[in-house]
Amino acid sequence: MNYPLWDLAFSGSGLIVAIIATIHVFISHFAIGGGIFLWLAEWWSGKQPEGAEIRKWLHKYATFFLVYTTVFGAMTGVGIWFSIQLASAEGTSLLIHQFVFVWASEWVLFLAELTVLYLYYYGWKTNSPRMQLWLAGLYALISWGSLFAINGILTFMLTPGNWTLENPDIAAGFFNPGFWPSLFIRTLIMILLGGLGGLVIASRIPVEELKEKTVRFCIRFVIPAALLAPFFAVWYWSVLPDSAAKLIEGGAVGVGGGRMEAITTYFITAIVAGAMIVVASTVVYLRPKALTFMTAVAIFLIGMTGVTGAEFMREMARKPYVIHGVLYSNALWKHKAADADYMAKPYLEKSRWHPAEIPSSLERGEWLFRLQCISCHTRDGYRAIIPRTAAWNGDFGVKWFERMHEQGVMPPFEGSLDDRAALTEYLLSLHGKKENAVDILKKLEAGLEAEKIKMILQEAGRAPDALPPEIPADEAAADAAEDEKEALK
Repeated sequence: MNYPLWDLAFSGSGLIVAIIATIHVFISHFAIGGGIFLWLAEWWSGKQPEGAEIRKWLHKYATFFLVYTTVFGAMTGVGIWFSIQLASAEGTSLLIHQFVFVWASEWVLFLAELTVLYLYYYGWKTNSPRMQLWLAGLYALISWGSLFAINGILTFMLTPGNWTLENPDIAAGFFNPGFWPSLFIRTLIMILLGGLGGLVIASRIPVEELKEKTVRFCIRFVIPAALLAPFFAVWYWSVLPDSAAKLIEGGAVGVGGGRMEAITTYFITAIVAGAMIVVASTVVYLRPKALTFMTAVAIFLIGMTGVTGAEFMREMARKPYVIHGVLYSNALWKHKAADADYMAKPYLEKSRWHPAEIPSSLERGEWLFRLQCISCHTRDGYRAIIPRTAAWNGDFGVKWFERMHEQGVMPPFEGSLDDRAALTEYLLSLHGKKENAVDILKKLEAGLEAEKIKMILQEAGRAPDALPPEIPADEAAADAAEDEKEALK
């Protein structure tokens, strides 16, 4: 572990990142889709006899658009960088170093995007209609360019494709298998959101004839985008890693029982939200005068819910990785996890973040929990570890950590047998159970010895009944050894 972990009591660092990122994604998608909407609405207003009245509505849209995207977008954008470097410093470092020129391009595009937007908005009364149309189009182009840049990095995290640590080609990582389908899907969703934003402002137009015309103009952005998105979603599905597709289809069954179905729920949420938007938009198109402000806001929030479901699904589909197939969620590199000798070494000896002296087993267990588990779990909050370990005993805990990666949503445990016992002791202590690591290992050893004796007795042809409890393990082992010798003769 090269970096310290962000230990949050209730929410956990992962949930904080997810909340901030989802809000930012929704705002940024509206910022780009709304830009396309502004450009086409500027062109449309110039073709209508009520052009001056339409532009009044468009100015209100631009005001809402400016405040919503620049203020809240900037706040959440900074929040993402602050939270991800605390939650996953190793993953953030990889993304920055791998795509440093892409990040630089995106930041330049973002600066240009803001500049053009302010020129467009604050030149509303002084710029000519031709200049406004030109500025709106330029803003739409630049903002979509920022999507192009960010899309390559986001899709890389789930579908890195031919990119490897041995072949860190920027083009292979950027134009990964998920790049093009994701780009089309996001573009369509952005256009849809731009139209939904227009509905919110159009719902308050007092003149019914103008309201009807404007509402129907907005719906022309929504329904086609909603109907086309599933086709590109099928394409996107076809390039997902098999493990991600299986998670989305039906969750993951753990080695200790139970099923993680949240990702499937998010997937269904996105589908249902899309269907609701199509139905609601169709009704509004047929009866535009009946659209109220609260109805428009409700449809807008449904769109946000759909984006939230899709984004949570995409994030969770990477489990147990930050960068799929490359870096696990707890900052363990996959190529190191394939080295059995490396994985079996005492964990704190390899970590840069631990006490100067190796602490007692209970304290060591707490450090192991913080360094290996806290990136996904809290003690008693989001993805709480306490209810998940309520029925544990020492023997089960040690065996669980040996096999936890088999369920497909958790990284392998890194550390020695003593580390597993220490972490088990700490988790049991959260329930008030006093079972120290030394006793856990003794019981485990006795259990393994009993299994070995049972196998020897079976091979010797004796009944494999459990040994009487009054026979000490060492005497039983000696008797079993004699039986084995006789069997060999």
